[in-house]
Amino acid sequence: MNIAELLESTADGAFAVDTELRIVYWNQAAQDMLGFERSETIGQPCYQVLQGLDESHRLFCEVFCQVAKSVSRREPVTNYDLQALTKKGGRQWLNVSIVAYRDEDNQGKSYILHLFRDSTNNKDIEALFNKVLDVARNGNDTAPAPDAAMGNEASFDELTPREREVLSLLAEGHGTRDISQILVISPNTVRNHVQHVLQKLHVHSRADAVARAIRLRLVE
Repeated sequence: MNIAELLESTADGAFAVDTELRIVYWNQAAQDMLGFERSETIGQPCYQVLQGLDESHRLFCEVFCQVAKSVSRREPVTNYDLQALTKKGGRQWLNVSIVAYRDEDNQGKSYILHLFRDSTNNKDIEALFNKVLDVARNGNDTAPAPDAAMGNEASFDELTPREREVLSLLAEGHGTRDISQILVISPNTVRNHVQHVLQKLHVHSRADAVARAIRLRLVE
């Protein structure tokens, strides 16, 4: 089994870039996760496709890639998180691992393999935890005013039964992949349901949706 066949068999997204940071391989899981098809990525600079941001919303993926520099110096690269652009224009939290690869069967050319998985759940749990700490330390009252709460409850009534199931599973701490397996639907379908939940509850993240649902006792 060659590298490409091996990467097609993994649930992790995977792509490889050459020394000029142009994408030379993009697996099906990467397409499922971010929405970009192979034909849209092959030959394109990875930093233009992903447009990755770090935790401070600063540009992480750029032409002067620090990860590529570390690989060229044969320095180990620890796994890292970034917010990658999706085809729909949204952002997806990814945890990325790096593997340097030299293809001896192709004139010894060097490539950088990127293996990534959805880390949205971990980031949202972290954000929710930080909000709880903020309330505990500063005594902030984040509960909505009565009129606002009524509006939010009306928004919850607009959720479909499936969207309510997804929201409940989010509140239990499940990520995209877990929900996909529990409800027997694709990860992309899960993400679509989550996006609809965020829109209907007028929030911007999964953590905010769970926090609001718990506050209004919409979920246990």
